[in-house]
Amino acid sequence: MQAEEPVKTERKAAAQVERISVLSDSAALHPDDEISLLDVWRILRGYKTTIFAAVLLGLLIPGVAAIFMTPVFRAETVIAPVPEGGERNRFAAPLGELGGLAALAGVNIQRGSRKNEAVALLRSRLLAEQFIKDEKLRPVLFGENWADDDPRWGITDSEDVPTLTQAWERFNENIRHVYEDRKTGLVVVAIEWKDPQLAAHWANEMVRRVNAMLRENATRESEKAIAYLQKQLAQTSAVELQQALHRLVESEMKEMILANINEDYAFRVIDPAVAPEKPFKPALLPMLVVGVVLGLIAGIMLALFRDFVRRQG
Repeated sequence: MQAEEPVKTERKAAAQVERISVLSDSAALHPDDEISLLDVWRILRGYKTTIFAAVLLGLLIPGVAAIFMTPVFRAETVIAPVPEGGERNRFAAPLGELGGLAALAGVNIQRGSRKNEAVALLRSRLLAEQFIKDEKLRPVLFGENWADDDPRWGITDSEDVPTLTQAWERFNENIRHVYEDRKTGLVVVAIEWKDPQLAAHWANEMVRRVNAMLRENATRESEKAIAYLQKQLAQTSAVELQQALHRLVESEMKEMILANINEDYAFRVIDPAVAPEKPFKPALLPMLVVGVVLGLIAGIMLALFRDFVRRQG
């Protein structure tokens, strides 16, 4: 038993030596991955030239890009929906029994909100396509495909000529913007284009067209309603019903007159668009700030990567 004790002691000592050897080898092969903030700061200080160069590059790239980018101007028209008069509620309870009769003939007695209709029309594809056709905007929107010295498309293949749908997509996505303030009820029509004069003209013209289109729609609806009501007058002999129909005809006549004489039928212009003097894009200061931040991040990452490669080597 006494002889076995020294053997056990020697085995334990050998095992400890072997464990220490393995740990030392592992530490040599896999250095400690934990790096303190002080170590990071020392690494960054060692590669400050690299970081400064990355920040400078991040500052120069957007600055040079802004010089070569085509400036875009933003013209805005601020408009207010015209409140609907009391005459629009003319078909109230006393005349409610005529609602079903008018609906059968397709006469919309209870008309919807003019404001919602007007805002929807401002954003509509119908208005944009009609505007593009009337103003002949396809050569303007796709000037890169237009031959300046020849009033034709400078494209050999007719299939490559921009279509009206493509013109609408570019106009709707990049040029026309309609914003509605729910608190104040005001609506802003913004046009972004490289020509400030054209941008202001387009913004004002779109508002004018919406008013004109809704006036025409209101006139057609009133004419249709009057024709229907007069037909019903000729077919009835009840005095009370005739009186009610006469009042409806009178209301529709009033509606039609108001629509024809009021140019600001749906929107009243609060602040018309004028040609802006300063471009809206490119926004140089935000571009420079973003460039500096991205350059700083890239410089720090590059410094840490270079230090890691150096340690591994």
